[in-house]
Amino acid sequence: MIMNKMAFRVEGFTLIELMIVILIIAILVAIAVPVFLSARANAQKRTCQANLRTVDGCVQSYSASFGATVYPARLSDMIEPGTRLMKSDPMCPAGEMDYLWISSEPPHISCPNETEHTI
Repeated sequence: MIMNKMAFRVEGFTLIELMIVILIIAILVAIAVPVFLSARANAQKRTCQANLRTVDGCVQSYSASFGATVYPARLSDMIEPGTRLMKSDPMCPAGEMDYLWISSEPPHISCPNETEHTI
């Protein structure tokens, strides 16, 4: 009785094949993670810039409503029921710190989390 060699072969992947698949997946992850982190940082920057533009527009609306030379003393002045220019304090998505209110004529707001988040 002659046995065929193929009859005894166990089907499956060899160690080399598994290692190649793992290597390919690792290469794809190594490419995808930096791209994802860059896209996330770019989205946070754009959101922060949009928040800063919104606050700047609210300062201009406040000034137009109360007189050309009257500016809010703090960020919360534009949230109070008398003005209600904003619903809530905006926050930068890149961190947990509130925006810095710099009293000047006109007032200026900046992001304390990232220095490149400017308008």
